[in-house]
Amino acid sequence: MIASATSGQPRWPEFLDPVESMSRAELDAHQAAALGAMGHYAFERSPLIRQTWAAAGITPRDIRSTADFVALAPFIDKDSVRAFRDAHDDPAGGMGHYGPGEIVSVGTTSGTTGDPTPLPNGRRSPSEESFARDLWHLGLRPGGYHAHIMFTFRGGHRRRSLQELGIAEIVFSFDPREMPRLCEASRRYRPTTMCIMPNPLLMALEAHFERSGEDPVDTFKSYRGAIFGGEPLSARLNKVAQSWGLEIYENTSLGDVCGATECTARAGMHAYEDLAFIECIEPGGTAPVRDGEIGELVVTTLVDRFTPLVRYRSGDLVTLDRSPCACGRSHVRFKVLGRASDQIVIDGRSVLPREVMGLVESHDESRNGLFQIIRPAHAMDVLRLRIGYDPARCAVAPAMLRDRLRGHLGEAIGVAVEVELVVEGELLKLGPPHKIPRVTTQ
Repeated sequence: MIASATSGQPRWPEFLDPVESMSRAELDAHQAAALGAMGHYAFERSPLIRQTWAAAGITPRDIRSTADFVALAPFIDKDSVRAFRDAHDDPAGGMGHYGPGEIVSVGTTSGTTGDPTPLPNGRRSPSEESFARDLWHLGLRPGGYHAHIMFTFRGGHRRRSLQELGIAEIVFSFDPREMPRLCEASRRYRPTTMCIMPNPLLMALEAHFERSGEDPVDTFKSYRGAIFGGEPLSARLNKVAQSWGLEIYENTSLGDVCGATECTARAGMHAYEDLAFIECIEPGGTAPVRDGEIGELVVTTLVDRFTPLVRYRSGDLVTLDRSPCACGRSHVRFKVLGRASDQIVIDGRSVLPREVMGLVESHDESRNGLFQIIRPAHAMDVLRLRIGYDPARCAVAPAMLRDRLRGHLGEAIGVAVEVELVVEGELLKLGPPHKIPRVTTQ
């Protein structure tokens, strides 16, 4: 912190950590050293990594450079962790053995695409560091207020970094019924930032303002940004939030290693390369793809001694961009296109849930974008959809709405479509409370 010569007020640094603007050459050198250290540590402390590397016939002594790591280190994925957990009755999934007092909290992944994966944490997790940097980037400073909506399965693991910075948190449960209290606290304390704000809570806020007549622009006038996560951001709800003066920035998990958030330049999500080594490979294969091409995100932690994920296939389809960013950060950016497991082939055409969402929410009766793709097989002749609608907004017979949705989606996507209509409340009951499974087999 530097005192301003004119006002006497603190003049805070642009970035929370100078590493955010480190040169590419410095990042590459840092990663080469960190990969070697993490390889040795994971091999010694993680039974899953040792088992996987032994099966591939390599040891840490074989890894002398980043090129060696990419050429030799075997991949793991979420199924590897689950299989080790089940075979050895190990709740950590073979990630490590811990001494008394080392682990202070345990979270999990959401479990939307399978059994939740345990995430042990020490006193300061990589996710805390990435979130603190992202919130600082949005304008949060010591002495400010942060509206923290506890995101079901990971919320508490991000709190210590903010407390250490002198940030006052206002904590809310992840519950649509909390939205009136969020609005009241926003007007009383005037927070700078908010997380996590997903589609279901944006829907609840929209309904609250329609019911109460409160002014959303006044409610949110102090916010510099709200971090969104859990699933793809609804384009319609994003426009609604912008009409309130609330800027939404998307966040995602960086392969369960830490988080990654869209920057103010709106050019993708920054992956902090001092925390993780990033690769992008052919979906279903192992060969690397060039920056800008669609591939599967592979992540290796460089700092996490409690969950040392090494060459972890995330299942996320992304594109990478290492060009300079207008926000000033030098770390690679990526855009998430969807999950590889959610990709569906309809009559030879690839379809992802993100594409369907915008079309569903363009109809007033289904404006909340609640739908599921019914996929009994990877390749099908017809796109089968279960779409949630609000009967209070439906001025026509449900059969007419179904036919209208079927015609619009079929024309826009260019495939045959079948639509099953259900009351949207039924879809909200499915899956984890922050998101519904977008692809199901039945």
